[in-house]
Amino acid sequence: MKKTLYDIPVNEELIRDYEWKEEEYKTERFFKWYLARVLTYGTAKDIRHIDFEIIRKYLPELNLPNRIYEFWAYYLKIKEGRKYGNFDKISERISKKLGKNRTE
Repeated sequence: MKKTLYDIPVNEELIRDYEWKEEEYKTERFFKWYLARVLTYGTAKDIRHIDFEIIRKYLPELNLPNRIYEFWAYYLKIKEGRKYGNFDKISERISKKLGKNRTE
């Protein structure tokens, strides 16, 4: 079985729509991407292989849907915010501004 950084087994079903070389599986870049995929689309079977301290460490850096991030932040009792901001709120503000400018 192919494994990532931290020797976490790779669920091929979660990555089948992307092309990664097996040697990339041990990189931090792949691991962050794969962790986001597991937290967003994975099952309990996928998550059970990942230590919660690893999730806690990487969570603020992951590109996750807001509801997924909020669930894990609540579950792991993480109080600090996301490293890269809240894309849902930014998108909402841009949409409001664009809508406002169109009517003026």
